[in-house]
Amino acid sequence: MISNTALDRLYMKIKDRLHDAYADIHLSGNPIDAKYCKSVEEKLKKITGRKHARLTTSGTSAIQTALIAWGIKDKKVACSNYSFVASANQAAYVNNVDFVEVDSKGLMQIDKKFDHDAIIPVSLYGNCIDYDKLQVSADTKVIVDTAQSLGSKYKNKADGSFGDVAVFSFARNKPIPTNGTHGALVWDDDSMTDKIKAVSMNGKLSRNGGIVSHGINSQPFELQAAQIDIGLDHINEWQNKRKEIFDYYSQHFAGLPLEIIVAPEHCESNNHKFAILTDQRNLLLEHLTDNKIQALMHYTDNFAKHYGSTKEFPMTDRFCREIITLPNHPWMTDAEVETVAKVVKDFYK
Repeated sequence: MISNTALDRLYMKIKDRLHDAYADIHLSGNPIDAKYCKSVEEKLKKITGRKHARLTTSGTSAIQTALIAWGIKDKKVACSNYSFVASANQAAYVNNVDFVEVDSKGLMQIDKKFDHDAIIPVSLYGNCIDYDKLQVSADTKVIVDTAQSLGSKYKNKADGSFGDVAVFSFARNKPIPTNGTHGALVWDDDSMTDKIKAVSMNGKLSRNGGIVSHGINSQPFELQAAQIDIGLDHINEWQNKRKEIFDYYSQHFAGLPLEIIVAPEHCESNNHKFAILTDQRNLLLEHLTDNKIQALMHYTDNFAKHYGSTKEFPMTDRFCREIITLPNHPWMTDAEVETVAKVVKDFYK
């Protein structure tokens, strides 16, 4: 099976450094929020140009931390109607969520001014919205879900550097893959630093200090941070390989009755996923599976329908009905890439 992810191959590439780090962590007596976590935070600050960074246990907990820290409760929040469900359900749990339709690339439509208390745009498939065109009221907090776009750029500036806060995610299918999950927040406002730290530590700044806020248990683990730390040293290498695969597929699929999701002109994508739209999605998925290729559907949820909205979202419905992603991880062999391309082309013959 040609997998959509390849944690076994990743492990073989980094195992020497990973084993050394794991031994160091186990012998140090500091398994939580210590030197590897701090190293990751420093690297994220360098990549994004942000003043502050905080590692958490998942991208979902990072979103939740941001919402609590910025006091987004019983508020009106604008969310993209199409993404992974974590982009919306944290806000929807304690807020009045206004779902916004996506454009032909799956990105939140921003053709109007938002007067909400908060807005959560999503950088989907490594592609980002046109931040210069995002209009919000003075009091609107912008929480950018950049879980899939670490390494992407908007007009030569790193995604993650926009908004009041941006959120990253680390998991087996993210730009920096990990055998488990972690997340991170990056921001600039000095006054938010203690708030974010407290929220991620159950509302306390230290074990014996008093409770200063609502909070969750989202303190990061050194064992996960070590793998992220190593991966960040390979970010450019891995992105270059994804781009090679993306370009190869794009060249070989030219003229086929499918639509490749490409980055807008303002965005330099990290090519995190090779996503296509096709009205024969289910048949193509079956064909790929029969040929031992793991293709996936990212994603199939119309958030508004789940949360009871009666509004129509035709572009969201199209994505849910037609989306499919093909393997494009950095450890694919040339033969595997060629096989995927051939199998897709054979389907359309």
